[in-house]
Amino acid sequence: MSPLRVVLVELSGETAAIPLARLLRDAGLEVVHVGHLDTVDKVVRTAEQEDPDILGLLGGPVPAALAEALPGVEVVELAAEDAEKAAETLLGGRSHTLGTPSDRAR
Repeated sequence: MSPLRVVLVELSGETAAIPLARLLRDAGLEVVHVGHLDTVDKVVRTAEQEDPDILGLLGGPVPAALAEALPGVEVVELAAEDAEKAAETLLGGRSHTLGTPSDRAR
């Protein structure tokens, strides 16, 4: 079984996307961090190209039209200021690695 594929999109310029991406990767998910996208159209086109199971949005509310434009993709608003809390949201608190430092920190 393939790992879940998560695409992380920053709706504002300053978010915790990189630490979140590391936490999710360490928990076994496939992570694509696309950076800052400023329109719904750009987010939709990117999600269609990357074919994620989950689209994680950081730094702003989920635009209303987004979920409708991406049937079959779980669209989740994540807490931009707390990477660990955002990871728990995506993983449902199931990962044994959330309390473990990243490989880079060890």
